[in-house]
Amino acid sequence: MKARAFDPAVASGVAVRCSRGNPAVITCRSIRDNKPFPTAFWLTCPWLVHLCGRLESEGAIELLERDVKSNQPSWVSYHMRAARLRILSISPMERRFLHRFRKGEWRSLSLGGVGGIRYQGGGGAKCLHLQVAYWLAVGFHPAEELLERMVRPLECEAPSKWGCQ
Repeated sequence: MKARAFDPAVASGVAVRCSRGNPAVITCRSIRDNKPFPTAFWLTCPWLVHLCGRLESEGAIELLERDVKSNQPSWVSYHMRAARLRILSISPMERRFLHRFRKGEWRSLSLGGVGGIRYQGGGGAKCLHLQVAYWLAVGFHPAEELLERMVRPLECEAPSKWGCQ
């Protein structure tokens, strides 16, 4: 899967930096253009974006989807936590407004887990970039052991090759 184009307007901060101080994962606003934005964390490290793309082309998502099926309760819990995190990133006043006047947007925020994945029925993996960004930002993942084996090294050895300093 090709990584989606990043819109800088959704950035709200840096969640994770590499050892050289460059942003590796950024936080995103839960609302963009008055609509729910499904991604709380965005992978920005050029090396990790490249690595995840390569791993996806080699079948990484299929491995994660197998883990979803064999470890469904953990994945559902993970997606539910992601939905709560996105909701809590919105001000109480905005939450009340959405809940009362924009029920569709509220439902989208409250029922969409990591990357907006619906967690009813077990959820899913969607894309490796997304899963790695969440894993690095929150510090846990239902398929953490699998990610630790697959996504290595977590930092590039030649920053200048990837446009980093």
